[in-house]
Amino acid sequence: MKKTPLFDIHMASAARIVNLKGFARPVEYVGHTEEHRAIRERVSLCDVSHMGELEFTGRDALTLVDRLITNDAARLDVNQALYTVMCNENGHVIDDLVCLRLAEDRFIWVVNVTKTDEDYRWVLKHAEGLDVHVRNLSTDLALIALQGPYSSEVLQKITEADLSEMAYYRLAEASVMTRELEVRCIVSRIGYTGERGYEICVSRDLAPCVWEALIRAGRPLGIVPHGVAARESARTEAGYLLNGNDMDDRTYPYEVGLGWVVKLYKDFIGRDALAAIAEQGTPRKLVGLEADGCRTIRHGYPIFKDGERIGQVTSGPLSPDLLGGASSLGLGFVASPHALGVRDAHYDAGIIAYPFRERRVRDGARVNTLSPYGLRYSEDHLWVGTEPGGRATIGLTDFAQRDLGEMLFVELPTPGNRIVRGSPFGWLDAYRKPFDLIAPLSGTVVAVNTSVVDRPSDANRYPYARDGLIQIEPSDTGEISELVHMAAYTEITRKLERYEAWSQDLRLT
Repeated sequence: MKKTPLFDIHMASAARIVNLKGFARPVEYVGHTEEHRAIRERVSLCDVSHMGELEFTGRDALTLVDRLITNDAARLDVNQALYTVMCNENGHVIDDLVCLRLAEDRFIWVVNVTKTDEDYRWVLKHAEGLDVHVRNLSTDLALIALQGPYSSEVLQKITEADLSEMAYYRLAEASVMTRELEVRCIVSRIGYTGERGYEICVSRDLAPCVWEALIRAGRPLGIVPHGVAARESARTEAGYLLNGNDMDDRTYPYEVGLGWVVKLYKDFIGRDALAAIAEQGTPRKLVGLEADGCRTIRHGYPIFKDGERIGQVTSGPLSPDLLGGASSLGLGFVASPHALGVRDAHYDAGIIAYPFRERRVRDGARVNTLSPYGLRYSEDHLWVGTEPGGRATIGLTDFAQRDLGEMLFVELPTPGNRIVRGSPFGWLDAYRKPFDLIAPLSGTVVAVNTSVVDRPSDANRYPYARDGLIQIEPSDTGEISELVHMAAYTEITRKLERYEAWSQDLRLT
């Protein structure tokens, strides 16, 4: 059984770990239902390092990629991705995958765990004679999926990538600041749950640092990790397909609603076969299934019409308890069924449209937050962001909100008040202690973030909210240059955390 680089973390925190497709995978941490709801309502983290990664580099990289996949890689900009399938000469699906373009002549595929070796051999076979270098990076890289409505607010706390500018299926090679060190990653706005989310591709050895940084950044927003149970239910609810369940090497893309990734105007392996299928149609189709009451729709169950078996369930179950509804849901191949059979018992089921839940992958962030990399910092744990018009925004750092604990009361100046660098301009009453807000700049207050005054816990949840605490017109712009950049501020906080750990040891002895 193979282990991902996060195996030790899972062993310490997961409720159950199983051997799934040759990898040790956590099934759940705090419970399937709670993890599913965290994906839908808050934010959740999943280790998907079992997935495979193939890299293409060289002058003919695009030629090879476009020859192998049904979608059109030539239309990709640098730092853009697409979803596609790879087919054999008969038009049957070998694998479905995500293709990332990192440079004009560099691509990375994220492929399915059970197909990685087969995909690699297929790619090498068709790379012969081309000026392209193909590498299997699966043992070198780790992949972490951050999913949920607040995924942007969590990730933005620790990355230099401007997530407000990152559209769906776009990506960036960017730094992520962890407690131990700064880590280079590929951050892509992609996911498998139907929610706004990101996948972070990182060197295998550094994955635990990134995982812990995301967990720490997400605590004020209620983050919990999720295992394969919630990943499976979320992807099924969102109508995403699983290779090996909903498609295999006998499946045409058109049968599973993937005709949109087949671009018949270009040349690729299997094109002629798929062009014929597109014209003739398919004898079966993947559909959504619904059974009322406590009946469960499970993978492998047969589907009947008038006593004759006409299909099979491919994905499920989505139970009423999980979804808060009155019926169970699943996916299956059918012609036109009216009843679902389980062993010798039969019960009524109907065909319904899927996805079963609206996909919110293109939704904007709940709160507009800033990357901490573009800010300046004071040793009193306030940050300063400048705007083109000369105004400066002042906010509380992520380290400060963690150190202080839950905010109970916030007092801020009113517009028109003057603040003086080095002097208090307001204060916070937090769970652990009161805290004076020491002005990092001098100037006149022009705006106050009243939402923090009304809801002090927002200072914990969104330390880098674009509105900060206050906005001022600086009276001396030269003071800004005396504040430190993120790297220097992070070193200050690391020393403070090391001291806290050291002094805690002394207090315990």
